[in-house]
Amino acid sequence: MAKPFKPWSKARCERQRIRDAELRALSDRAIMAGVDAINAGEDVPAAIAAVTGQKLDADGNRVREDDFFEPLLHLRRQRVDGWSADTQRAFISALADTGCVSHACKAVGVPRNSAYAMRQRATHSVFALAWDVAIQMGRKRLLDIAMERALEGQEVAIWYRGEQVGTRTVHNDRLLTFLLSHKPEPAHPRLAPHELAAMFPRLLDLIDVVQPHPAAQRLAADKAAAEAAEQEEDDDY
Repeated sequence: MAKPFKPWSKARCERQRIRDAELRALSDRAIMAGVDAINAGEDVPAAIAAVTGQKLDADGNRVREDDFFEPLLHLRRQRVDGWSADTQRAFISALADTGCVSHACKAVGVPRNSAYAMRQRATHSVFALAWDVAIQMGRKRLLDIAMERALEGQEVAIWYRGEQVGTRTVHNDRLLTFLLSHKPEPAHPRLAPHELAAMFPRLLDLIDVVQPHPAAQRLAADKAAAEAAEQEEDDDY
């Protein structure tokens, strides 16, 4: 027995109206771009692709959007000249010990600008996450040192006419106040600093892994949610 007719919901009708209007406008632009390309003796598929935002492969064939984002949804290895996995691990370990990028670069023999460029290549890589975790670990060590100096003080020499005549204890309360008042940005949106610190050895093991791109994950999730919503509405009719 056939299901009784049930009209579309207002939200679905609005989505369909917007989709049809966008498709008509896009078709008009594509047709005009193709006509202009023919009159000018230019590459017609390339002209249409430029208007519609489609991706073309080396043979001029259209690349599906799913295929375009698919590689960004999987883990992959990051390989950069001069930054082997061992070099990355040594740099991050030194950064966790010192809390200073310049000192870590000097420890592994790489330029400072090269380290920042390495991080910028993939801001969602394990290397970038481990960098933030190492900075937090280094900051905790600095805070421990500052707390010790604030409580016990630091012994400095007293000089008179070029000769040391004694020592005195100096308390650096300003350094402690600055470190306590400075709240760093979280290294991870969901994991707490102590959880990340516990994961630090594992991060070093996976140091050259690039995680799925956040934008690709969001687009894939949005598409799946929209398809699920439409499928649910279809099941109701």
